Amino acid sequence: MKRMSLATLIGWKIPFGIFGKVRLHPLFLALAVFAVGVGLWRDLVVLFLLVMLHELGHAAMATQLGYQVEEVSLLPFGGVAKISYGNVGFRPRHEAAIAIAGPFINFALIGLSWVMWSLGFWSVDFFQRVVQLNLWIAVFNLLPGLPLDGGRVLRAARSRTLGYEGATQEAYKMALAISFGLLVLGGLALWSGYPHAGILILGLFLLVTAWTGRRDVSVETVRFLDSRRRQGYVRPQVVRALAVSGENSVREVVKQFAPDRYHMVYILDREGTVRTVLEEDEILDAVFAGRWMDKLEEWVDKP
Repeated sequence: MKRMSLATLIGWKIPFGIFGKVRLHPLFLALAVFAVGVGLWRDLVVLFLLVMLHELGHAAMATQLGYQVEEVSLLPFGGVAKISYGNVGFRPRHEAAIAIAGPFINFALIGLSWVMWSLGFWSVDFFQRVVQLNLWIAVFNLLPGLPLDGGRVLRAARSRTLGYEGATQEAYKMALAISFGLLVLGGLALWSGYPHAGILILGLFLLVTAWTGRRDVSVETVRFLDSRRRQGYVRPQVVRALAVSGENSVREVVKQFAPDRYHMVYILDREGTVRTVLEEDEILDAVFAGRWMDKLEEWVDKP
């Protein structure tokens, strides 16, 4: 008898051509069991198709931009398109375009469903249900907090100003604030006698994923830095200057590195005088040589 891995037990994976594999998240499987149990399997089928089209919108855009999609994980309100690590580019315009592609598909489906209803192919009840589900998926995913699509757009917009790590932290903080808002809203609805389990579930899910994501931000930063080191500079880069005290560590400097920028680091002494200038490549070499916590003053007056 063939042994089943944990991944096989908690998620169903289906080969899906150039998009790698489509995986049903355990939360989607739990919802499926519940929906079948209460006789809502038709709504479940519609939701599954809409969520799949939403995520394949992400995957199609990523593929169009030259990325390799390894896996698409489906959640009840969207999902995650996993891009091959060796293919990750950390380019803000690409991240924003890939993020927007999912909700765009949902809004396009609303237009298509109106056409189907107008032509008499769909009943008004089915038309309203499809519109409602598409709006729910699109609006929730456009909230400006990671790991939602809106959070990725926010990070793309802010990363050139705050640096990749700073923008990531900001997007996770927004997600935590939104999750608390959803939980309060869900609690008030429950208290007033109009319970809405969906809001509570989404708020709890966003809280857990944002909390976990914030804990792993350093790992994301290393991936970002490694992508810069591996890809080189095949096109002109805008130079971004950073002036820092020699008492700062390498870690404190790379937190401010931004996508689509080449960094020149000016090391200042206590009087504010420039003692030396480091190029981005020198800093990255130090990071991947294990000198993460070295002070920048070690480069001052270095031959």
